[in-house]
Amino acid sequence: MIDHNNQEEYRDPMNYDLEFGGETDKYEFFLELAKQHPGHVLELACGTGLVALFLAERGIPITGVDIVEPMLAYARVKAKGLPVKFIEADARTFETDQRFSMIFLTGNAFQAFLSDEDQHALLQTVYNLLEPGGIFAFEMRNPDGTDLSDEEEEHWGTFTDMDGVTVNVSGNQKYDAGNQIMHWTTIRDWGHRQTTSRIACRFTDVQILQQLLEKQGFAVESQYANWDQTPFEPSSPMVISVCKKG
Repeated sequence: MIDHNNQEEYRDPMNYDLEFGGETDKYEFFLELAKQHPGHVLELACGTGLVALFLAERGIPITGVDIVEPMLAYARVKAKGLPVKFIEADARTFETDQRFSMIFLTGNAFQAFLSDEDQHALLQTVYNLLEPGGIFAFEMRNPDGTDLSDEEEEHWGTFTDMDGVTVNVSGNQKYDAGNQIMHWTTIRDWGHRQTTSRIACRFTDVQILQQLLEKQGFAVESQYANWDQTPFEPSSPMVISVCKKG
Protein backbone atom coordinates (compact mmCIF):
# COMPACT_ATOMS: atom_id res chain seq x y z
CA MET A 1 0.00 0.00 0.00
CA ILE A 2 1.51 3.33 -1.06
CA ASP A 3 0.15 6.52 0.48
CA HIS A 4 1.57 9.33 -1.64
CA ASN A 5 0.30 11.84 0.93
CA ASN A 6 3.10 10.60 3.18
CA GLN A 7 5.60 12.36 0.94
CA GLU A 8 4.01 15.78 1.52
CA GLU A 9 5.82 16.00 4.84
CA TYR A 10 9.19 15.82 3.07
CA ARG A 11 8.94 18.48 0.37
CA ASP A 12 11.03 21.12 2.21
CA PRO A 13 14.27 19.39 3.27
CA MET A 14 16.13 22.37 4.74
CA ASN A 15 13.29 23.34 7.05
CA TYR A 16 12.73 19.65 7.81
CA ASP A 17 16.22 19.56 9.31
CA LEU A 18 15.56 22.68 11.36
CA GLU A 19 12.30 21.27 12.70
CA PHE A 20 13.41 17.71 13.38
CA GLY A 21 17.20 17.83 13.70
CA GLY A 22 19.30 17.80 16.85
CA GLU A 23 18.11 14.52 18.39
CA THR A 24 21.62 13.72 19.59
CA ASP A 25 20.50 11.02 22.04
CA LYS A 26 19.07 9.08 19.10
CA TYR A 27 22.15 9.66 16.95
CA GLU A 28 24.40 8.40 19.77
CA PHE A 29 22.26 5.28 20.20
CA PHE A 30 22.77 4.23 16.59
CA LEU A 31 26.44 5.25 16.66
CA GLU A 32 27.13 3.01 19.65
CA LEU A 33 25.21 0.15 18.05
CA ALA A 34 27.24 0.54 14.85
CA LYS A 35 30.50 0.53 16.82
CA GLN A 36 29.45 -2.71 18.51
CA HIS A 37 28.88 -4.33 15.09
CA PRO A 38 31.73 -3.11 12.86
CA GLY A 39 31.15 -3.09 9.15
CA HIS A 40 29.09 -1.26 6.55
CA VAL A 41 25.79 0.20 7.80
CA LEU A 42 22.54 0.77 5.88
CA GLU A 43 19.85 3.27 6.84
CA LEU A 44 16.50 2.77 5.12
CA ALA A 45 14.15 5.78 4.80
CA CYS A 46 17.14 8.00 5.59
CA GLY A 47 15.57 11.32 4.57
CA THR A 48 18.10 14.16 4.62
CA GLY A 49 20.67 11.95 6.29
CA LEU A 50 20.50 13.43 9.77
CA VAL A 51 21.54 10.15 11.40
CA ALA A 52 23.57 8.75 8.50
CA LEU A 53 25.77 11.84 8.34
CA PHE A 54 26.27 11.85 12.12
CA LEU A 55 27.63 8.30 11.84
CA ALA A 56 29.68 9.07 8.72
CA GLU A 57 31.30 12.07 10.43
CA ARG A 58 32.52 9.62 13.07
CA GLY A 59 34.03 7.23 10.56
CA ILE A 60 31.19 4.74 10.09
CA PRO A 61 30.85 3.65 6.42
CA ILE A 62 27.16 3.98 5.63
CA THR A 63 24.63 3.90 2.80
CA GLY A 64 21.33 5.77 2.98
CA VAL A 65 18.27 4.79 0.95
CA ASP A 66 15.11 6.84 0.54
CA ILE A 67 12.25 7.15 -1.93
CA VAL A 68 12.05 10.98 -1.80
CA GLU A 69 14.65 12.48 -4.14
CA PRO A 70 14.57 16.10 -2.79
CA MET A 71 15.52 14.81 0.67
CA LEU A 72 18.39 12.81 -0.82
CA ALA A 73 19.57 15.77 -2.89
CA TYR A 74 19.97 17.82 0.27
CA ALA A 75 21.65 14.90 2.04
CA ARG A 76 24.22 14.74 -0.78
CA VAL A 77 24.93 18.46 -0.48
CA LYS A 78 25.76 17.97 3.20
CA ALA A 79 27.77 14.78 2.63
CA LYS A 80 30.85 15.99 0.75
CA GLY A 81 33.98 14.05 1.67
CA LEU A 82 32.26 11.69 4.10
CA PRO A 83 32.15 7.86 3.88
CA VAL A 84 28.49 7.83 2.86
CA LYS A 85 26.44 7.37 -0.29
CA PHE A 86 22.75 8.02 -0.86
CA ILE A 87 20.53 5.97 -3.18
CA GLU A 88 16.98 6.66 -4.35
CA ALA A 89 15.04 3.42 -3.96
CA ASP A 90 11.99 1.83 -2.35
CA ALA A 91 12.95 0.00 0.85
CA ARG A 92 10.47 -2.78 -0.03
CA THR A 93 12.31 -3.68 -3.23
CA PHE A 94 15.87 -2.33 -2.78
CA GLU A 95 18.59 -4.73 -3.92
CA THR A 96 22.38 -4.50 -3.86
CA ASP A 97 25.33 -6.88 -3.80
CA GLN A 98 26.58 -5.11 -0.65
CA ARG A 99 25.90 -6.85 2.67
CA PHE A 100 25.61 -4.90 5.89
CA SER A 101 26.57 -5.49 9.51
CA MET A 102 23.71 -3.28 10.68
CA ILE A 103 20.52 -1.94 9.10
CA PHE A 104 18.24 0.59 10.79
CA LEU A 105 15.22 2.82 10.31
CA THR A 106 14.31 5.75 12.51
CA GLY A 107 11.86 8.64 12.73
CA ASN A 108 9.17 5.97 13.27
CA ALA A 109 9.66 5.13 9.58
CA PHE A 110 8.59 1.52 10.18
CA GLN A 111 5.06 2.86 10.66
CA ALA A 112 5.01 4.26 7.12
CA PHE A 113 4.66 0.67 5.85
CA LEU A 114 0.90 0.55 6.01
CA SER A 115 -0.04 -3.06 5.23
CA ASP A 116 1.03 -6.58 6.12
CA GLU A 117 2.46 -6.88 2.61
CA ASP A 118 4.52 -3.70 3.02
CA GLN A 119 5.91 -4.82 6.37
CA HIS A 120 6.81 -8.27 5.04
CA ALA A 121 8.52 -6.76 1.98
CA LEU A 122 10.53 -4.35 4.15
CA LEU A 123 11.64 -7.09 6.53
CA GLN A 124 12.54 -9.38 3.62
CA THR A 125 14.77 -6.62 2.22
CA VAL A 126 16.46 -6.21 5.59
CA TYR A 127 16.95 -9.95 6.04
CA ASN A 128 18.39 -10.37 2.54
CA LEU A 129 20.88 -7.51 2.92
CA LEU A 130 22.14 -8.28 6.43
CA GLU A 131 25.29 -10.29 7.00
CA PRO A 132 24.78 -13.51 9.03
CA GLY A 133 24.32 -12.41 12.63
CA GLY A 134 23.76 -8.80 11.51
CA ILE A 135 21.71 -6.33 13.55
CA PHE A 136 18.41 -4.66 12.63
CA ALA A 137 17.19 -1.74 14.76
CA PHE A 138 14.16 0.54 14.54
CA GLU A 139 11.61 2.31 16.69
CA MET A 140 7.87 2.82 16.53
CA ARG A 141 5.14 4.33 18.64
CA ASN A 142 3.52 1.79 20.95
CA PRO A 143 -0.27 1.70 20.44
CA ASP A 144 -0.80 0.77 24.10
CA GLY A 145 1.18 3.84 25.18
CA THR A 146 -0.33 6.30 22.69
CA ASP A 147 -3.58 8.28 22.70
CA LEU A 148 -5.24 7.07 19.49
CA SER A 149 -8.45 9.07 19.92
CA ASP A 150 -9.50 11.54 17.23
CA GLU A 151 -8.37 15.10 18.00
CA GLU A 152 -9.28 18.44 16.50
CA GLU A 153 -6.57 20.94 15.62
CA GLU A 154 -4.28 21.81 18.51
CA HIS A 155 -0.93 23.54 18.91
CA TRP A 156 2.03 21.14 18.65
CA GLY A 157 5.05 23.44 18.92
CA THR A 158 7.30 25.87 17.07
CA PHE A 159 10.59 25.92 15.21
CA THR A 160 12.80 28.59 13.64
CA ASP A 161 13.12 28.29 9.88
CA MET A 162 16.18 28.96 7.69
CA ASP A 163 15.25 32.67 7.46
CA GLY A 164 14.99 33.04 11.24
CA VAL A 165 11.18 33.08 11.23
CA THR A 166 9.32 31.38 14.08
CA VAL A 167 6.91 28.84 12.61
CA ASN A 168 3.89 27.71 14.62
CA VAL A 169 3.04 24.03 14.16
CA SER A 170 -0.43 22.64 14.82
CA GLY A 171 -2.45 19.70 13.62
CA ASN A 172 -5.16 17.12 14.08
CA GLN A 173 -5.41 13.35 14.10
CA LYS A 174 -7.99 10.79 13.01
CA TYR A 175 -7.56 7.08 13.71
CA ASP A 176 -8.79 4.33 11.39
CA ALA A 177 -9.11 1.51 13.94
CA GLY A 178 -10.03 -1.10 11.34
CA ASN A 179 -6.71 -0.69 9.55
CA GLN A 180 -4.74 0.51 12.60
CA ILE A 181 -3.73 3.64 10.71
CA MET A 182 -3.48 7.12 12.18
CA HIS A 183 -3.96 10.03 9.81
CA TRP A 184 -2.26 13.25 10.90
CA THR A 185 -2.68 16.64 9.26
CA THR A 186 0.07 19.14 10.11
CA ILE A 187 -0.35 22.90 9.63
CA ARG A 188 2.72 25.15 9.68
CA ASP A 189 2.00 28.86 10.00
CA TRP A 190 4.65 31.46 9.10
CA GLY A 191 2.26 34.34 9.73
CA HIS A 192 2.28 35.38 6.08
CA ARG A 193 1.68 31.87 4.72
CA GLN A 194 0.60 28.37 5.73
CA THR A 195 1.42 24.88 4.54
CA THR A 196 -0.57 21.72 5.15
CA SER A 197 0.78 18.18 4.96
CA ARG A 198 -0.76 14.81 5.65
CA ILE A 199 0.86 11.63 6.86
CA ALA A 200 -0.42 8.15 7.68
CA CYS A 201 1.23 5.75 10.13
CA ARG A 202 0.30 2.20 11.05
CA PHE A 203 0.19 1.19 14.72
CA THR A 204 1.30 -2.41 15.17
CA ASP A 205 0.73 -4.23 18.46
CA VAL A 206 4.08 -4.99 20.11
CA GLN A 207 3.32 -8.70 20.54
CA ILE A 208 2.26 -8.97 16.90
CA LEU A 209 5.43 -7.11 15.93
CA GLN A 210 7.54 -9.63 17.80
CA GLN A 211 5.77 -12.53 16.07
CA LEU A 212 6.26 -10.86 12.71
CA LEU A 213 9.99 -10.36 13.32
CA GLU A 214 10.47 -13.96 14.45
CA LYS A 215 8.53 -15.24 11.43
CA GLN A 216 10.85 -13.25 9.17
CA GLY A 217 13.94 -14.82 10.76
CA PHE A 218 14.90 -12.22 13.37
CA ALA A 219 15.57 -12.81 17.07
CA VAL A 220 14.56 -9.81 19.19
CA GLU A 221 17.57 -9.18 21.43
CA SER A 222 16.46 -5.99 23.23
CA GLN A 223 13.51 -3.63 23.42
CA TYR A 224 13.84 -0.18 24.96
CA ALA A 225 11.43 2.58 25.94
CA ASN A 226 13.78 5.41 24.92
CA TRP A 227 17.22 6.17 23.55
CA ASP A 228 18.95 5.91 26.93
CA GLN A 229 18.04 2.20 26.87
CA THR A 230 15.42 2.22 29.61
CA PRO A 231 13.76 -1.23 29.38
CA PHE A 232 10.49 -1.29 27.47
CA GLU A 233 7.25 -1.67 29.43
CA PRO A 234 3.77 -2.33 27.99
CA SER A 235 2.67 1.28 28.64
CA SER A 236 5.81 2.92 27.17
CA PRO A 237 4.95 5.42 24.40
CA MET A 238 7.78 4.12 22.21
CA VAL A 239 9.41 0.76 21.58
CA ILE A 240 12.93 0.50 20.15
CA SER A 241 13.67 -3.01 18.90
CA VAL A 242 17.17 -4.38 18.35
CA CYS A 243 17.09 -7.68 16.46
CA LYS A 244 19.62 -10.17 15.12
CA LYS A 245 19.42 -12.03 11.86
CA GLY A 246 19.03 -15.70 12.68
